[in-house]
Amino acid sequence: MAIFASRYERKLPIDDTQPLSCEITTVEEVDGHTEYLLRVQRGPTTENSWNVLRRYNDFDKLDKCLRISGIELPLPRKRIFGNMRPDFVAERKQALQVYINAVLMNPILASSLPAKRFVDPESYSQSFHDHAVQNAMLCLRNDSAWALGGTMGAIGWRLRKHYFKVTPKPPEKSSNKLVKSGSQSHQSKHFAAGSSNGSGHSMDGGSYDPNAEMVAEWLEAGPDKFIEEKEMTGILKSLMGLQHQHIEPVIMAGHTESGCLVIRKFHKHGTLKDVLCMATNPKNPFLSKYGNPKGRTALSMKQVATYGRQILEALIFLHSKGYAYGHLHSGNIVILDDCVRLLDIENQLLGVPAFYRPFFMQHSKIHTMETVDVYCFGHVLFEMTMGYPLQESVVRQITECPETLKCLLESILSKEACKSGLPTLEQLIGHRFFAQYASTGEAAAAGGANTEKPHFKLSLNAKELLKQAAIKTENRLRDEQKSVKNQKRIVRVQELMSSEEEKRKSKQKAKLEHKQSKLKQQGSLQTNNGRLSLAAATATAATASSSTLAASGPNAADSFNRSDSTPEEPTLAAFKSPPLTPAPHFGTIYQRDRDLPAASSTSTSASGSVERQSSTPNLLAEDPEAAEGEGEGDELTRSALLESICKFNRGSLRKVRSND
Repeated sequence: MAIFASRYERKLPIDDTQPLSCEITTVEEVDGHTEYLLRVQRGPTTENSWNVLRRYNDFDKLDKCLRISGIELPLPRKRIFGNMRPDFVAERKQALQVYINAVLMNPILASSLPAKRFVDPESYSQSFHDHAVQNAMLCLRNDSAWALGGTMGAIGWRLRKHYFKVTPKPPEKSSNKLVKSGSQSHQSKHFAAGSSNGSGHSMDGGSYDPNAEMVAEWLEAGPDKFIEEKEMTGILKSLMGLQHQHIEPVIMAGHTESGCLVIRKFHKHGTLKDVLCMATNPKNPFLSKYGNPKGRTALSMKQVATYGRQILEALIFLHSKGYAYGHLHSGNIVILDDCVRLLDIENQLLGVPAFYRPFFMQHSKIHTMETVDVYCFGHVLFEMTMGYPLQESVVRQITECPETLKCLLESILSKEACKSGLPTLEQLIGHRFFAQYASTGEAAAAGGANTEKPHFKLSLNAKELLKQAAIKTENRLRDEQKSVKNQKRIVRVQELMSSEEEKRKSKQKAKLEHKQSKLKQQGSLQTNNGRLSLAAATATAATASSSTLAASGPNAADSFNRSDSTPEEPTLAAFKSPPLTPAPHFGTIYQRDRDLPAASSTSTSASGSVERQSSTPNLLAEDPEAAEGEGEGDELTRSALLESICKFNRGSLRKVRSND
């Protein structure tokens, strides 16, 4: 037994509330079937990650186990033929990724044992139930008051907590032992913390109503357990002596090296969460009760204020004694005749993670035990008001509630409050919402059945141990919050770098596209201008030729014959024929040549000299039909005509100058 316990103890530091993320990285074909390689990570750091191989049948088995929750999950259908095709395998990989994301993003499904075993088989492959039975029997081995019964199943959200039925043992036949019932409790002191809870309840089963149903809760120690075994007995004994009208009394408490066994009364109507989810049977599994509840109901403002004030009174009492609760949620609250009772008071000693730990891990201002209780109280208050739990760490918008309650919830759950700091418990209980809606008279009458004065006695040594344990718990919380903050910063930097890279690539792509479009536009303009210039030049040359011959008479014809027949003259040899591809500046030359005869006649009569025209008319104003017609003609004919026209114009100009 000792060997088994020491080997099992290595798994205790795992925090079951840490979120798990899974990514299907690759697909492998092994022995005629397809296996998917899952990369699983616990928490924010990538160092705590591992690989798991799963087949489609494993996904199908997980889905069958989770169907009890009533939540519809997007598992792809099974395919018999063609399931090895590459395109089908790629599609199925994406569909399975969507499925596992839906499971792990749901807090109820992600906390279930089938989901944990699917992504982390090494840590959750052992039998938690068998381990709980062995330790519970060990705690009750020498106890003569209670007998361990059958298991009640997974009625709670914790994987390492198990519920068993217990029945009181019948008294022994000897009359002396019946009279000295206290001796029975002394026999079990080796494994139990004490013999009385301080409110008249003894561990002796004969002192209880036989109709009262009792439950034994076994809970393994968590990563925040910093109380030594030799000191645990005295603190558990003090818990059994605790009495408060808003705290459920502990009947019996015993512990081993692995965890603690607590016996308390079982309430048939369930907890506050059962009331809000309208669960008729609290003994049903946790997944079926809260996975997809058939109905939800909210409490009245009077009930919200009354229950909220009572919860604050219990929390203030515990903190005044140096004991932090730290595990407030609707599943740890029962309502008896409009009177609140808090459950699981022993969780802080065992160092198990809180229900809302994934939420307040995201806010560095929530790092003390009091701020943790305040933050959890805000979630409980929101759930009582709305009828459904808050699925995020902060509330975005609050509607359909009085203004005073809205201000109270925003002071705890708003993003600004979580950044700047939360109020204290004393400040919360003095809020005007409780003074306006809470019914103090009915609350006092409801607590009339328990008229004992609140009592919780802890030794100075126990208070110091609890204080040191709280400091260590807070330090671990701060370290994890820093890790989460650093990881978020890294993710933001990566996103920023990727976005800057994408912006740079998009900018370069836009520049390239603009440059290409500009080049295309320039090429199109050059082509169109060339065609228009060539057409205009042809039409202008024909007009100029006829005008020159008509105005100059035989002299012009003689010069034309001379320039055309004597190409070897030095004056004409200096000129080269123009290129075949027309240029845009040809229009200016042709226009000057066209206006040359008129200018020559005018200048000759006035001063005997020829002046060139400097006007440059727009080529687009020329006849478009002529340009279009020339554009469709033969290229060789146009080139020859253009060359002859240019020779004619230059020869004419040269001869006029030589005469002057």
